Amino acid sequence: MLSRQNPSHFRPKSKPQTTSAAAAADERRRVSVDDDRPTTSRKARPPCRAQRSAQLAGRPPPPPEDVHDDARLLRSDFRTRAPHAPCPWHINWFFIGPCCKLIIGNNMIRLLWHRRDLRINDNELYHAGAHKIYSVFVFDPSDYALRPTGISDADGGQLLSINHGPHFTRALLDAVQSLRCNLKRLGGNLIVRTGDPVEIIPKLAQSLRVEEVAWCEIPGYFEYTQSENLKKIFLGGGPYRCKVRTTCSSLVHPNDLPKDEFTWKRLSRPKEKQKKRKPKSEADASAESSSHDFCSAVAHISPSRFIGMPAIMGDFRRAARPHAGNVDPHSERDETFRIAPVRALYSKPNPIHIAQDFPDLDMQDIPSLEELTQPLLDTNIPLLGCIPMKLIHKLIRSSSDMQKKNLNVEEHCMQHIQKFVKDNAASAKRSLCDVSNSDSSKLSTPLALGVLSPQQVYRCVKEHQSQQPETLDWLISHLEMRDFFLFDSFRSGRNAYRLHPRLPSHKPNSFRKWLPLSDNKDKFTQWASGQTGLPLVDAGVNELVSTGYISNRVRQNMASVLTKDLHLDWRLGAEFFQLCLEDHCVAANFGNWIYFAGVGGDPKNRHFRTISQALRYDPDGRYVRKWIASLKDCTEDSLEEVLRPWAFRKDWPSPIVPPETQLTWQDREWLERSGRLRPKSHDE
Repeated sequence: MLSRQNPSHFRPKSKPQTTSAAAAADERRRVSVDDDRPTTSRKARPPCRAQRSAQLAGRPPPPPEDVHDDARLLRSDFRTRAPHAPCPWHINWFFIGPCCKLIIGNNMIRLLWHRRDLRINDNELYHAGAHKIYSVFVFDPSDYALRPTGISDADGGQLLSINHGPHFTRALLDAVQSLRCNLKRLGGNLIVRTGDPVEIIPKLAQSLRVEEVAWCEIPGYFEYTQSENLKKIFLGGGPYRCKVRTTCSSLVHPNDLPKDEFTWKRLSRPKEKQKKRKPKSEADASAESSSHDFCSAVAHISPSRFIGMPAIMGDFRRAARPHAGNVDPHSERDETFRIAPVRALYSKPNPIHIAQDFPDLDMQDIPSLEELTQPLLDTNIPLLGCIPMKLIHKLIRSSSDMQKKNLNVEEHCMQHIQKFVKDNAASAKRSLCDVSNSDSSKLSTPLALGVLSPQQVYRCVKEHQSQQPETLDWLISHLEMRDFFLFDSFRSGRNAYRLHPRLPSHKPNSFRKWLPLSDNKDKFTQWASGQTGLPLVDAGVNELVSTGYISNRVRQNMASVLTKDLHLDWRLGAEFFQLCLEDHCVAANFGNWIYFAGVGGDPKNRHFRTISQALRYDPDGRYVRKWIASLKDCTEDSLEEVLRPWAFRKDWPSPIVPPETQLTWQDREWLERSGRLRPKSHDE
């Protein structure tokens, strides 16, 4: 293959000088395409920044980068590429008369390890210049076996839990089955394996003799360590060496974020006067350029990459907002710092690039839900020290009943988001407890599994935003929040699982005190079993165990009771949610619990009064009556009983905390004065 470092190898031979205007224009056109610059000079192109960085560091030049398969992009002038578009290193140039063609001269074979990117549409790893792509998914048995949580028990050991609960496993199996069917439609197939990916992926790569292994980076310290171990194996520490390509399932690509603390501060607090940036030495500039440009095919997610990122969500969103440029008002040179826009969508992969030959390769069947949840049934150790076994059986039974076999999950989710954005998003009452009536996008599960990409959601919203400019902004805001938790998880590493992940960045900048589980095991068991005596909280537990999903409003109320009323370790709630949720994502789950418990960078005291919350966000009692069997017989004429059943029923258990602590002062005064929570017009 011809090297782009020496353009003279493939330049056309010079033509005799002519005074013809057409000939001169033709000459300028050929030189402009060849040199990729608006100039008539025939000098060799100087090395780019990535090459200079490699030369200074004594490394080989960068490997081939991304090339779109779209012929329209290849024929376009490279000067029109987006700022983040990598340089097409492995393109051969052939000149035919006065015209030129671009022909991909790349026969690279890639192994794509699917993790949380279970889709074929808008998947970068099905493009990026690969000639043949094999796809594999690995079921890791350690995800379904008991593991330590880091939470101490009464005996000095650690409480145990699992990574993938029954509902998440059910959703995962549906998505993997759908991915295999979609690949078969393209003439390929999905290789399925069970075991440790760090052992399986290198062996598979060697047997297929691939030149590159690609995967999507996902949050979680264990997952990050897994990814780093594979990089070490493929890039020099193992028996089989090859290239590595990674991406990330965020809205804004991590490589497009600000690259230093100074820029983060300028963007997050644009109205504050900042100290002038010290000029960088040549060595520092070279090292920074090297770290960011040496291999743009790798998503940089190491904790050092996020130094300077704000600890407050609002500051992060202001700095990394993808749909607006960020101007530095204090720059003497009127300098503008801009976050790269949301990257363009990738098309459906071309079937000719999907591997269709699998010589002597056992594709293997996808495990069943029963096989993957069997270790949970076989254990004789209670999860989190006190989760009753009957709750585990109910989780497994309900997840089995909800399996969607033979459903094209990717296609179904795409149709759902398009319909929701078009018909329901503008009028959705997403703050309600019951969001079953198209009042929620229900995108958490597709995004957690990678069945949809954030970019697909973003583009879908933008398509309809011209008709409803402000009513759809909340969807993009939620994608920005998701990015914050994602990047904060990468930055925190294993610290995200500590009782105190970090000291708050502003007052009250002191650690909160938590009661030991050994003295409060009964209270946690009541909370996790839906027996707190607080209707809204108990209804939330029942829905969570039965469906694997609850609205954000109910999640916040459950978190408030555990952390602000019972003062129990917030990690108990995060682990319980991980066991039960179908949309579990390490970053979103632990990030939200850290945020609500006030143990992260933002220590605000968020205390929800669950009775007052039910009064406002379940005004007709529909949600509570739906999920608590003993209250189903209550009618709309007896809604006061739904809010305070202990005041009307002798068999109702006493609330786990004093009921008055679950009322705002306004509702408490009304109750003391009138003897009821609602004006009579609400019931009569």
